[in-house]
Amino acid sequence: MNRRAHRNAAPPASDLEYAIDQPWNPAARLGVWFHPPRRVVTGRRARIRWWHRVRAAVLLAAFVIGGGIALATVIGVTIFLSGFLVEQAIG
Repeated sequence: MNRRAHRNAAPPASDLEYAIDQPWNPAARLGVWFHPPRRVVTGRRARIRWWHRVRAAVLLAAFVIGGGIALATVIGVTIFLSGFLVEQAIG
């Protein structure tokens, strides 16, 4: 094993993080492309904002409802087509 890799196991300090200083391109500002990384608040000051919680709850509900509608549609179409094909086979 490389002993030098274990000597400095701590991550680099925030002043060495060059990716944070990248400017936002227009697509990232519109929300259709990747955002450059933001500075992360750690420790006692780290809080989840209330609108992040609300947004997560709304998106979770939308995904569950949308998935349920899609699943019900697939099941309904499958039952309808199987009945139709049985009628065609009989008649």
